[in-house]
Amino acid sequence: MSALLLAAALALSAVPPTAPPDVPPLRSASEVSAMTGASVIERYADALAHRHAPRIVSFEYALEQTGAHALDQTHRVFRSGDDQRDEILTVDGKRLDPPSIRIFRGRRDRYAVESLAPQPAAYAFKYLGTARDAHHVDYLFATTPREEGSFVVTRVTIDGLTYLPASISFTTAAHHGSGTITYSRAGDYWVPVAASARARYENLAASERIIFSHYRFPASLPPSTFDLPRPLPTPIPPALSMR
Repeated sequence: MSALLLAAALALSAVPPTAPPDVPPLRSASEVSAMTGASVIERYADALAHRHAPRIVSFEYALEQTGAHALDQTHRVFRSGDDQRDEILTVDGKRLDPPSIRIFRGRRDRYAVESLAPQPAAYAFKYLGTARDAHHVDYLFATTPREEGSFVVTRVTIDGLTYLPASISFTTAAHHGSGTITYSRAGDYWVPVAASARARYENLAASERIIFSHYRFPASLPPSTFDLPRPLPTPIPPALSMR
């Protein structure tokens, strides 16, 4: 497969259209919380408005893909703004020494919660109920876009402590795909921790799973981080002696 399922799906997402919010004041059926669906969405919208992705971050991710083409890789990523350094550390369990390095300029963070979370201005939210997560309660909503597109969020689970998305489920017109991305806290930020997608490609079922880990938020990165490494010089064999 020439492109990753999740990358292809997320690349189709566009800036959501704007429309007046339409969150019906549904009352929770759960005895765990007296909150209405509308009040949860109000807190959710406020939490998103005050949440920003880290400007500088490094992390690792493990990628496994099955189907028409199999992939098994681990990567280390450095981001500063929209600049990204992607180091491929292992392929099929074998460590690359040195790593394979790719530099991207002007690449937005496709997995950032700010990029994918459904906004009340662009989606109608239908309250489904609650689910207990460890020692607190999360809120489940089905989502329907006000305007159809190639990338559609179908469901969101809202964390009951931060009121940020704990998981986002989506469908995409490309290859009849679907998937889910889950989020959690790392330091002061709300970041993706896992992503999965399923689709049909070349008439075969394909799946992909990504696990994100080892988040760090340095104050700065060396300018050379986003420079391509210079190729090693080609050794010149010694001249043959004619004696």
